[in-house]
Amino acid sequence: MISFYNGQFLQHQEIAISPEDRGFLMGDGVYEVIRSYKGHLFELDAHIERLKNGANELQFSNSSFDTIEEIAHQLIERNELSQHDATIYLQVTRGVASRSHQFPPSDTPLTIYATARKFSPNPMSMEQGISATLYPDVRWTLCNIKSINLVVNSMAHQHAIESGAQEGIFIRNGYLTEGAHTNVLLVKHNTIITPPATNFILAGITRKVVLSICHIQNITVEERSVSEKELFTADELMIVGTTVEITPVILLNNRFINDGKPGPVTKKLQGFFNEIKENLMK
Repeated sequence: MISFYNGQFLQHQEIAISPEDRGFLMGDGVYEVIRSYKGHLFELDAHIERLKNGANELQFSNSSFDTIEEIAHQLIERNELSQHDATIYLQVTRGVASRSHQFPPSDTPLTIYATARKFSPNPMSMEQGISATLYPDVRWTLCNIKSINLVVNSMAHQHAIESGAQEGIFIRNGYLTEGAHTNVLLVKHNTIITPPATNFILAGITRKVVLSICHIQNITVEERSVSEKELFTADELMIVGTTVEITPVILLNNRFINDGKPGPVTKKLQGFFNEIKENLMK
């Protein structure tokens, strides 16, 4: 596998990251995961914009990232993924410097690392739905930054896996925030309801696309606080994200959502989303 590291395309096993890298020492970095459908990058501009915003929030000295698109296309080509579905993983850290809580000098080069891998979603999950578990949201309050600090997300997801589920859903002070690696939407009386894009959630790219679909198709959307109790009384529940696309949640904490089957609004959104993908690949 060919990966990218600080200006070079290298065999993946040849990459050696410094133990003084602030991503390793401090978790001082941001990342993106971008879907590629047969060589066509999905919502690339939105991913780059979010990466820039995160880098600016963390006060990185350089956040132009003008080469990201070319890097992504080169990775697809060099790994022979142009006829496959794939994911591009991109990570940027503040760079290599002696360990200190103080930021290094502004001319310290950023560390930029990227990989491309073949990816196959789980069609059964999208068609039949998944199970999820609730988990207390004890993360920091800058969840709008796609930080590489993911230990609590990993704990929530692991809790779900150990419970026989596929995703952990965060609850902060009795209210829904998001999933461990997804955004969460529910349906009540044919209205899509989801928490607003505050600093307590990462406003997902797929979330943005889904809300845009709702606007175009005249599906009512409410961005508002959602209580934990309200999740269990939803007509439909779904997670959305780069790797899960739009996936129904039919079981939450071992309790069925409505009749325990994917609902009509979720299926309708999946259909519109698939049309967008098909148009991208034309």
